Amino acid sequence: MAINIKGKGSFGCAYYEFAKNQLSLLHDMPSADLHHIFDVLLVHVEPTVVLLPMKMPDEAVKFFEEHMPAISNGRELQRYVLRMVSSNDFSYSSSVERLANLPAIRSEQAVVAAASCKSPGDGLSDALGECRTSKVMRLGSFVDLDCVSSVGCAGAALGEAIRIHNEQRVSGSPARPAAPSIGMFTLSDFMFITRDTLSSLQIFQSELHPTSLVSGRGALGDGSKESLSLYGLFLPLVGTPQGRTKLRQMFARPLINVDEIRERQRSIATLLQPENTETLENITRALGKVKDVRKTLEQLQMGADAPTGHAPIDKGAWWALTRFSLSSLQLRNAVLQVQNAHDLMIFQRVIKEIPFETIKGIGEMVESIVDFEEAKASSRITVKWNVSPQLDELKQRYLGMDSLLNEVHASMSLDLPEGARQHVTGVGFWPQMGFFTMVSTDPGGAACYKGQGLEDRWHVAFVANGSAYCKNRRMEELDLQLGDPYSGIVDLEIQILHDLACEVLTYAQPLSRAADVCGELDCLVSLARGARKYQWTQPTMTTDNVLSIIGGRHPLQELAVPTFIANDCRLEGSPGEDQDTDSSKSTNNGVRTLVITGPNHSGKSVYVKQIALIVYLAHLGSFVPASRAVIGITDQILTRIATRESVSRSESAFGIDLKQVAFLLRRATHRSLVVIDEFGKGTAAGDGSGLMAGLIDHFETTGLQTPKVLITTHAHELFESGFLRHSPSLLIGHMRVRLNMSASKQDQLVFLYELMPGKTTTSFGCRCAALNGVDDVVVERAEAIALLLARNEDLRAACARVDEEDEGRLEEAEAVARMFLHSTWQGSSSVPRSFGCSMENSKPRGSVKGMLRSLVGSHDGC
Repeated sequence: MAINIKGKGSFGCAYYEFAKNQLSLLHDMPSADLHHIFDVLLVHVEPTVVLLPMKMPDEAVKFFEEHMPAISNGRELQRYVLRMVSSNDFSYSSSVERLANLPAIRSEQAVVAAASCKSPGDGLSDALGECRTSKVMRLGSFVDLDCVSSVGCAGAALGEAIRIHNEQRVSGSPARPAAPSIGMFTLSDFMFITRDTLSSLQIFQSELHPTSLVSGRGALGDGSKESLSLYGLFLPLVGTPQGRTKLRQMFARPLINVDEIRERQRSIATLLQPENTETLENITRALGKVKDVRKTLEQLQMGADAPTGHAPIDKGAWWALTRFSLSSLQLRNAVLQVQNAHDLMIFQRVIKEIPFETIKGIGEMVESIVDFEEAKASSRITVKWNVSPQLDELKQRYLGMDSLLNEVHASMSLDLPEGARQHVTGVGFWPQMGFFTMVSTDPGGAACYKGQGLEDRWHVAFVANGSAYCKNRRMEELDLQLGDPYSGIVDLEIQILHDLACEVLTYAQPLSRAADVCGELDCLVSLARGARKYQWTQPTMTTDNVLSIIGGRHPLQELAVPTFIANDCRLEGSPGEDQDTDSSKSTNNGVRTLVITGPNHSGKSVYVKQIALIVYLAHLGSFVPASRAVIGITDQILTRIATRESVSRSESAFGIDLKQVAFLLRRATHRSLVVIDEFGKGTAAGDGSGLMAGLIDHFETTGLQTPKVLITTHAHELFESGFLRHSPSLLIGHMRVRLNMSASKQDQLVFLYELMPGKTTTSFGCRCAALNGVDDVVVERAEAIALLLARNEDLRAACARVDEEDEGRLEEAEAVARMFLHSTWQGSSSVPRSFGCSMENSKPRGSVKGMLRSLVGSHDGC
């Protein structure tokens, strides 16, 4: 098993199973709560070798080192071998090359003879193999190539498998060749979701922050901010930093454990009960004051208790720690006021993980030692009185320094010459430098008096603030007697604060757990506030393979329009081989595939996306935008909606579409939800229709493994030509529109955004063009050609017709030609007399030109 973490971004994993000769890749996940994920992976994979890159964080390496030993029959055994390998083994580009050359990826039927697929020096043999682009595209139908971390891990795992295979072959042991099949896997408690799906459904949607060029990297770590997205709806409702991290993790990992989903739903429903309205507001206010204490603990571990950035000195680590203690206890008290929550896990965990005595004791301990009021005046972290007798003595001595310095100055003045007293202005003390006699300076900056007339040696140490600071025997005696009380205070306070930090760090785990549970509660509170704000309802989760939505709405689209039309959906997936369902009712005769037709702008794409988003939200444990919904557990949401093109990808738009479809065909199970929007539009109409018909037919013939399928299409010939076989599991629907031919072209088509059974035979593309401002001349011409196509008329003959202007010019030319033919001649060498010229007096070419000029002039005069 190979594991890698890309900075603070994504976490990837891949493992090779020798018994099955199978290489499996995990979908990339956010690198948060990794210890839990590591635990799940060790149980899920049961690896014998764990590969980690050299640049792996120390915390992750320590985890796998600690979990290597295992106890069996009283003996300590090693669960796996931990190997640290070069980070180059996890390179994405080299891993793609290695995976693309697997026998399972190379297509035996594809023979590419194009010169562009050849490499220099490969000769004719390269023409008989697949080019790199074809192999990479085929690889993309097996695995999600957007999972950069996991693809790199797959290359490392495959390299280790080849190494072990070679060692076994050298030693004479039987070894299966490392030429595995390849696929994706998901953790048992999470829904499988691809990056294409997250982007197409706008679950996450980042955009460049407008001030990122000024302020540097954004809050998300890449100079971006969250745009209009499903995650963005709830992000402003989160109050804590750890809550924002946990919320993103929650949205990236939908659950498929029905008990955990129902637990979240019950927690949200409890918070939304009328008797808990005020308590919910109190919890929200308390969460707004809870900060991430992990960063504070990291500061204390590094010995840095000063604030970061431009914060005042009294807002450092100690202030954050006391504020966390106070606000977390306030949150705990607010949670205790929640009614009907005695059996809910999250509220029990908040009470348990925020132990009152421990958290209160930490806050009181810091408050009793750190003097925040004095920190404002002294611009440093200080310790209160009565904490250390030694420190109190030093402080007392330092505070009495002014009177002592005045006495020393008065005593010195008695020993000074009469003329020197006016120049010696006082005695001063500088921390770490000692005591000095202060002497006034002349305009040139030199000391006015340097001990003349005294049996003592005065020397100027430095000049500052218009005074020269001099050392002499009396000052040196004070240095010996009194020392440096200020530095003693600082050193002793540093020691006290260090001891305090060590004491606080012994509670690092309880404090971290308290912060984490605050983040988890914050996520559920944000989901509850979002459900109340957007008027969502609680769905019914079931293990039956059904999808029933009444009055469903798109959670993003309804916020962008004044009125949104709700629609229903009813699908039943194949029963598969499931035994643990909520009912024994068979779903063999239900609708599994819904094909939707309708004009452009009629709401087809919005409809299929809203169904997918409702299913996604339900698996988060959230409420959903519907009047009523029953959602069966769905293991995957697979989509072919948007085509993410890039100049860095050597693939056509249609090739990307094909790769997405091939991937979902390989991945789909009877519990999957498949959403396909306008597949086949990137190629010829006949080919696209054929591909769509084949795709629908495939889903109708998969038997017990048929997923729930939503398809939108404009390929009306599928229905007109009878390409689709009648099946009770296939339902054809259309988005309803109203046509008013008496209105203007822009107003003829009225979209009602309502799903109705039955098909439509036109897409109203010309009227949609008029709605979007296309010129009327273009629209009329398009309608005329569309009518000819509908009548099966000859387009060549129709398009050969000329317009009125061209027809007028042709008629004029015909008239001129007829006049020429009807003209009279006097033999072979003469011209018509009416032209007034003779071939005897002019050249033939000029005569002909004159004839034509006369003809044209004669016609114009008519």
